[in-house]
Amino acid sequence: MCITNRTKFKGEIENYLRNGHSTFDSKIDQTFSCLKVKTWLSRTNIIKKDGYHASHLLFVLFMLPIFKINSVNGFCKKHWHHWSISKKDTFYRFKHNAYRWRTFMYKLMSQISKAVAFEKNSIKERYFIVDDSVIAKRGKHIENVSYHYDHSIGKTVLGYCIVTLGMFTGKGFYPIDFAYNFGQKRHSDSPDENIGDPRSISGQRSFEAKHYSKLDLALMMIERAINNGFTAGYVLFDSWYAWPAVIKKVRAIKDDLHVICRLKENPSKYHYRGKRYRLSELYQKVKSQLKKDNKTGLLLKRVTVKLPDYDQESVIVFAKGYREPKKDNLKGKKKTKESKWDAFLSTDTRLHASSIIKKYIKRWPVEVCFKECKQLLGFGKEQSNSFNAQVFSTTASFMRYSLISYLNETERHSTLGSLFETLVDDTAVTTYAQRLWDFFQGLFKTSFSKIFDLFNIKDDFQPYLDSLTRALKASTPIIGCET
Repeated sequence: MCITNRTKFKGEIENYLRNGHSTFDSKIDQTFSCLKVKTWLSRTNIIKKDGYHASHLLFVLFMLPIFKINSVNGFCKKHWHHWSISKKDTFYRFKHNAYRWRTFMYKLMSQISKAVAFEKNSIKERYFIVDDSVIAKRGKHIENVSYHYDHSIGKTVLGYCIVTLGMFTGKGFYPIDFAYNFGQKRHSDSPDENIGDPRSISGQRSFEAKHYSKLDLALMMIERAINNGFTAGYVLFDSWYAWPAVIKKVRAIKDDLHVICRLKENPSKYHYRGKRYRLSELYQKVKSQLKKDNKTGLLLKRVTVKLPDYDQESVIVFAKGYREPKKDNLKGKKKTKESKWDAFLSTDTRLHASSIIKKYIKRWPVEVCFKECKQLLGFGKEQSNSFNAQVFSTTASFMRYSLISYLNETERHSTLGSLFETLVDDTAVTTYAQRLWDFFQGLFKTSFSKIFDLFNIKDDFQPYLDSLTRALKASTPIIGCET
C-alpha cells in the first residue's frame, strides 16, 4: 500500500539522537534501525496514509516510560516540541487503531532471535514459559474489563488477565506472544462487552479473550510460536496449567517438545505400579524414600508414572525444602502457608530429579518480567477506555522489555533493573523548568561576558556567576520544578 500525503517530518527526537546528544536514546534509535522496526511496521501494514510515520509515533510512545511520563496527555502538556510536534490526537488515533500488533511482535522477535542467535544454544537449553498476570483497572467503563482473582494480592480485582508466552534462552528472557482472557463476572455499571468478528484484525483479540480459556490460549500461543519458527526443548509452567489434558496436548504439538511443571492436588490420578493414586496419596506412599540430593540440598524422590488416558511415561519428583524466590511482601495480603512438600512433573524421563528441579526454576524469569514491566515499563498503565489501546500498551511494554533484554545480552549488564537505571540516567530528559533555568544561565553568562569586555575588566567572571547561581537556588524553587 502506498503512503500518500505524509508530512516529511523527522521529529527532533530523532535529530537529537542522530547528533549523539544522548547515549541511551542513540542506542534505542540504533536498535530500532538494526532490528528493522520501520520495515516490519510497513510489512505488517502498520502505516499511516498521512501525517507522521508510524515508526516516529511508535518511537515516541516507546520512550515515554524512559521519560517517566505516564500518558500521552502528560507528554503533550509539557509542549516538548524539541522531541516531537505531533499532537495528542495523532498519538491517540495511532493507539486506538486495530493494527496487527501480534504479527509485528513476531517479526520483531524473529529479528532479535537472529541478532543474538537463539539457535546457537542447544534446544534443550531453550524454554517456552507460560504464565499469566492480572492487570487491575479502576475505570469500570474501560472496554471489556471484568473481574479476575489476582493470586499476587489474594483478592478479586476489576481489570484484565493477560496470558503470556515467553522464551528463555539461558541468557535472556523475551516475551513473544500474549493474549487477553475475559472473566465471567463484570461490573454492573460496565458497558456491554464489545466482542469482534474473529475473521477481522480488530475482532481477533476480543473474540479469543471471550471464547477461549487460559489453557486454550496457552496451547494456541505455543503452536503459533512454533509455526513462526521458534523452537524450544521444554515448556515450563506452574501448577495452575498442570492438567493432564494440557500436558498431552503440548506433547502432541511437537515430538521433541517436553513439559516440566509444578503439580498441585486435583482429581487427577496417576498410574504407578499397577494402581491409580491421587498426588497426595502417591506422596504418602513414597515419602519414606526421600533422600537428600547433594546438588540441590533438597530431599527428593523420583517416581515414574503414567498420566490418565496417556500411554507415555512421565516422571514425578517429590521434594521437601523447596522454596520459590521471595516476592515483595504486600500490605494487607494474608500470608500463605508454606507447603510441607512439593511435586514436579517432567515428560522427559531421561532427566535426573535434580535436573528437573533446576530446569523448572528457569520459569522464574517470567515473574521478573511481569514485575519489571509493571514497575518500569508501563505494563498495565494505559488510561484509555479503548481495548485496542490496551492491546497496544501491552505490546509496547513487552517490546520495551525485549529490546532492553537485547541490549542487556549484547552489552552484558548484570541485571535488567540496573541496566534500566543506567538508561534513565543516560536519557537525561530535560524538564521545562530545567530548560528555562538553562536559558537564564546562558543569559547571565553572556551578560557578564559583554559587561566585562565593555569595561575592560580582566577578572574571571565565573565566580560572580557562581555566586548569583547559588543565591537564586536558595531563593527560588525553579530548579527541579515541573511548572
